[in-house]
Amino acid sequence: MQLELGAQLPAWQWDLELSELKDWAQGAEALGYEWLGITDHVFYAYDTDNRPPARYSGGTIQHEALTFLAWLSALTETAQLTTSVLVLPQRQASLVAKQAAEIDILSSGRLRLGVGVGWQEAEYDGLGKSFNNRGRRAEEDIALIRECWTAEPLDLDTSSEHLDQLSMMPKPFTPGGPPILYGGGSKAGIDRAARLCDGYIAQTRFTAEEAAQLVADLDERLAANGRDRSDFPIQATVAATDDLDELAATFRMFLDAGFTRLGLHLPGIHDLGEDPAKISVDQHLAQLERIRTEVWLAVTG
Repeated sequence: MQLELGAQLPAWQWDLELSELKDWAQGAEALGYEWLGITDHVFYAYDTDNRPPARYSGGTIQHEALTFLAWLSALTETAQLTTSVLVLPQRQASLVAKQAAEIDILSSGRLRLGVGVGWQEAEYDGLGKSFNNRGRRAEEDIALIRECWTAEPLDLDTSSEHLDQLSMMPKPFTPGGPPILYGGGSKAGIDRAARLCDGYIAQTRFTAEEAAQLVADLDERLAANGRDRSDFPIQATVAATDDLDELAATFRMFLDAGFTRLGLHLPGIHDLGEDPAKISVDQHLAQLERIRTEVWLAVTG
């Protein structure tokens, strides 16, 4: 399977002008980055006395994933556009199917729909969705989305949606619909990915042993479903850093474990509870260029 290097869009936590986001996306694509990813949340919850501490403070900047990728589809030509990941069970799945099909059409087949179940119960509450049964509903939602992309007319019942002789047109540009990737760190998430999806998006922080174990767990579940890794990409992101030796070692760790798609997220973006050190778009693109030419190409030969 072809190895790919991508980057997470600076559309989260950094307050950038649209012109800067456009320059960044087009610049990363011109440098040869094969995919661009965007994170997802509708709400971030402030800490209160009646909820668990928030992972991020309220007021965090977060561009909406699907509409942002629709905009980006007109500004790019080759890069795959990835949600990494969309919190699916807090949304209406049929609407996600419609929006994703449209992005796939607008981008001439460059959408990769990464989905997961999220972690923020207050966000589910704000959207009027149950947090407790989100895993089961994610499975129903994935089936419904595929049905919307392929069937005509639509006839399908789930616990939350009833499609009775309905039509959803146009279908996606990609025959059968864009790939659906599953993101999450639990055993249930690994099983869900192997049974239902076209690839896996992992959490970002691993030791070599943890990365190898995750791939072994995926191999086991894929085999149980009559599948293997030959057409099942495994993706993760790592922090963009100026320590190129450290980054090369991290890349090698993931590739040796069996990951096939690696990406770069923003400097400091996972220093939770602290604002990331903000650099200019030009500085970030220069950093991405160095990483691709001096690290990625050297590591992958």
